[in-house]
Amino acid sequence: MQIPGAGRKDEIGAMARALKVFRENVTTIRRNEAELIRMRDNLEQRVEERTGELAEALKAANAAKSEFLPTMSHELRTPLNAIIGFSDVILGKMFGPLGHQKYVDYVEDINESGLHLLDHINEILELSKIEAGKSELREVNVDVSRALDSCLTMVGGRAREAGVEIIYDYEHDVPALFADERKFKQIMINLLSNAIKFTPSSGRVTLKIWYRRENGFLFQIIDNGIGIALADIPKVLAPFQQIDSDLNRKYEGTGLGSPLTKSFVELHGGSLDLQSEFGAGTIVTVRFQAERIVLQTALAHSQAS
Repeated sequence: MQIPGAGRKDEIGAMARALKVFRENVTTIRRNEAELIRMRDNLEQRVEERTGELAEALKAANAAKSEFLPTMSHELRTPLNAIIGFSDVILGKMFGPLGHQKYVDYVEDINESGLHLLDHINEILELSKIEAGKSELREVNVDVSRALDSCLTMVGGRAREAGVEIIYDYEHDVPALFADERKFKQIMINLLSNAIKFTPSSGRVTLKIWYRRENGFLFQIIDNGIGIALADIPKVLAPFQQIDSDLNRKYEGTGLGSPLTKSFVELHGGSLDLQSEFGAGTIVTVRFQAERIVLQTALAHSQAS
């Protein structure tokens, strides 16, 4: 016999037990959630502290590098200048003939090696100054045609020795460029030298220039040399990077020329774009902003004043 109301009580009891279990589960979930939030906050704090420590370490390392490089440069330049200077004196035979031709050959090697090493030291120092924000522009109205003629004269001997033809694809009657003349020449010499270095004998290097008053100055150096694989282009533009291939190991260098050139262009507010394909040559495009174009009337006025 069923007791009246017994089923209802059992139902209420079951619901009460289920509610109790539910509340316990909710409490556990909330406790776990709070623990996870605490762990997350601790982890974020540790990451933030570690990031701060790494930033301070990086700052200290950069400061140490900035202090070390000028000191190192001075310490290396002093004996190098003596080596170069004395070898110049000997090559000039200031105190009489050397005697055996071998001595002349050795002194020429010493002189060339000293100048080569000094160039690399200057590149390292210049790049460190740019990174430290200490490189300044001495801007003047640069006669582009005359500056380029000077650059082409400097690289012409190298091109002839390599059997590389240089083609000039521009009009000499172009506007002046408001820029740092020394850095502008170094940009062009570096790019032309690289193009010649990586172009085989009987190859060609083309220098193109054009400008638009609204778009700015554009310089292009085009070669039909060995080219660069797409994946290696970022390495070429990064300091101290060398493309790891048997083909390129025979070409000496510190890996500073292209990054330094790019930095010089960017100091002027310009841009450098490198397009290449392995085995199909390279195109380097340098752009200067329109406000750096100096119209002939403005140039004549500045010269008159």
